[in-house]
Amino acid sequence: MNKHSNILKDALKILSISEVSESKLRFSLQKKGYGENEISEVLCYLRKRNLINNSRLCTILTEKHIRRKKGINYIREILSLHGIPEDIISSTLAKIYPESLEYKLAKDIVESLKKPLSEAILKLKSRGFSERTIEKLTEEKSGQQGDS
Repeated sequence: MNKHSNILKDALKILSISEVSESKLRFSLQKKGYGENEISEVLCYLRKRNLINNSRLCTILTEKHIRRKKGINYIREILSLHGIPEDIISSTLAKIYPESLEYKLAKDIVESLKKPLSEAILKLKSRGFSERTIEKLTEEKSGQQGDS
């Protein structure tokens, strides 16, 4: 790795600022003028030492946005913008953010807003909640109003 010490230093500097996906790191190193072969070697070196890990980054970002009460569509878009491959996104979301959790978060948001359902639905859509979750909540709320 000696002959690649400059590229490695640049890569580690980027990673010291924040964890990034392989794709984002590759792009940053390309912008600095490094060639594909040396970038691939450095990425391999970093991957072997677990200094870059798309699955770990995906989990961190997913958990962060769940805490911020964001919907699955919002989170999927953010992960995609970070350059995380779709297969990793799908498997991580399936494990960490099941439909039942999204529904619970959406229900909590609707109940905390204390606004008409139509306004609450707009809020959920803006936070990236799935149509399925929104429909389920709408049906539930409509059923409750009919019970009154």
